Amino acid sequence: MTKHHITQPVSENQKLPDQQPDWLEDLRSSFDAEVHLPADISREFLSAALLWAIDNKLDFGLFNEGDKIIIAHFGGDEIYLPSRWSDKRWHIGIEDKEPFDPGD
Repeated sequence: MTKHHITQPVSENQKLPDQQPDWLEDLRSSFDAEVHLPADISREFLSAALLWAIDNKLDFGLFNEGDKIIIAHFGGDEIYLPSRWSDKRWHIGIEDKEPFDPGD
C-alpha cells in the first residue's frame, strides 16, 4: 500500500487533519452542553441512546473527535442522554431518574 503525504503548508483557512473545519466548530458551538462517550462504546447502546433522543424530539449534533464520540445538546436535555453513573457504567438518563433502559 502506498502512503501519500501532504507537503504543502497549511494556510490560514485550512485546518490540520486532526482539527475540525470552522463551519463544524461553529455548528458544535451552537449547543451549550456535550456528552463525551468513549469511541469504543457499544454500537447497540449508542443506537438506543440516539433513537431515544430522537423519539423525545431533542435537538442534538453528533461529532467524532479522536477517541470519543460527542453528543452536543442543549442544557436541560440530560435526562434523555447517556451519562456515567456511580457504577462506572454508561446509562441513558441521570442516575436515580433513568427514563429508559435499553436492556428492557
